[in-house]
Amino acid sequence: MQCYTFDMQISFSGSAEDLKLLSEDSKDIVGYSNATSNIFDVFSRAGFDCKIKDSKSPVAIGMGYPIDYKFIGDQYRIGYTAWESTKLHPEWYHIMSRCDEVWATSSWTARVFSRQLGRDDIHVYSHGINHDWTPKERDIGEVFRFLHVGEPQIRKNGQLVVDAFIELFGNDPRYQLVMKCGGINTTRVYGPDGSILGGPDARYSNIKILTESLTHKQMIDLYHLCHVMVYPSAGEGFGFIPLQALATGMPTISTWQWAEYKDFITIKLKSSLSETIHEQLHPGLTYDVDKEELKRTMIESVDNYKILHKDALKNVNKIHEQYDWDYVSKPTLERLKKIFKNRGFRN
Repeated sequence: MQCYTFDMQISFSGSAEDLKLLSEDSKDIVGYSNATSNIFDVFSRAGFDCKIKDSKSPVAIGMGYPIDYKFIGDQYRIGYTAWESTKLHPEWYHIMSRCDEVWATSSWTARVFSRQLGRDDIHVYSHGINHDWTPKERDIGEVFRFLHVGEPQIRKNGQLVVDAFIELFGNDPRYQLVMKCGGINTTRVYGPDGSILGGPDARYSNIKILTESLTHKQMIDLYHLCHVMVYPSAGEGFGFIPLQALATGMPTISTWQWAEYKDFITIKLKSSLSETIHEQLHPGLTYDVDKEELKRTMIESVDNYKILHKDALKNVNKIHEQYDWDYVSKPTLERLKKIFKNRGFRN
C-alpha cells in the first residue's frame, strides 16, 4: 500500500479509547474492538497519524455509539457506527446529524441510517478478515461439533442454539455444542413450566461452555476444532464471527440479510423482520428465527457435511481476497485523503 509523506492526523474517540484495557480475546469476539484495532493498523500503514482524543488533529472519528463520540472545536467530524435494528435511539439523531459524515459498517446499516437520518451521504466502510484465520480441512471423527460465539449478547440468540441442540441431540456423545462466551453465560435449561433446571453444561455432558479469555491463536484453534458455526443472530452491524468461520472453511448456518458477504454463507436461515424482543437495546425490527428452522438447518449440516465443507473450502481464497483489510479499506483511505486535501491540511 502506498504511503504518503504529508502529515494526516486523525483523532479517534469512543471504542478506540478502550483498546488497551480489553481482554485478549475481545478483538475476536467484540466487533468494535476488532474493527478499531485493524483500522488503526491499516490507517497507520497508509501514512495516517492515529491519535486518541487529540485536539490538534483536524479530522476526528467517533467510533461506537454516537453518545460516545468526542469531537473538539472545528474538527471535521466523522461518526462511525455499527447498528443492528431498523430504528435508532432517540438521543442519537441530533448527534449524528451534526457529523460532517456518517460511516456505516455495511450496506444494510447504511440504509437504516439513510432512512432514519434523512441523508443520502452515508459512506459504507466494510470490515475485513485477517489472514491468520487460515483454512482447515476437517474430519468428522467421533464427535461432530457445533460452535456458537456471542454470549451474553441477547441478539446472538445463544439460548435458541442451546434449545435447538438439546432437542436434537440431548446427551448424544456423537455431537457436541461449544459455546464461547464473552466472560459470562446466560443460557439455561428450562423445564416445561418455565422453571430453570440449571446451566446447559451441568445438565448435558455434550455441551461445553467456555467463559475464560482465549488468546487469538486459541480462538483460531477453537474454530479449527469445530465443524459448523451456528449463528441465528437477530442482526449484525459487523458480523465478524461468521466471516471468521467462513474464512477457515467452516460451514456456517446464519441469518444473512444484514451481511455484506451474504453470498458466502453456507446455509442461510429463513428469517423475517419482526418487532424486536429487546426494545431497550435495539428498537424497531430485527430478524426473527424460528427454532424449527434452526433445527432443520442443523440436521442439514450433519447430513450433507462433506459437500458443504467442500464448498466452504472452495470459497476461502475469494473471502480472503475480497475481505482483506487493506483491500476493503481502499475507498475509505481515498475518501480521507480527499478530506485532508480539500480542507487544506496537507503540509
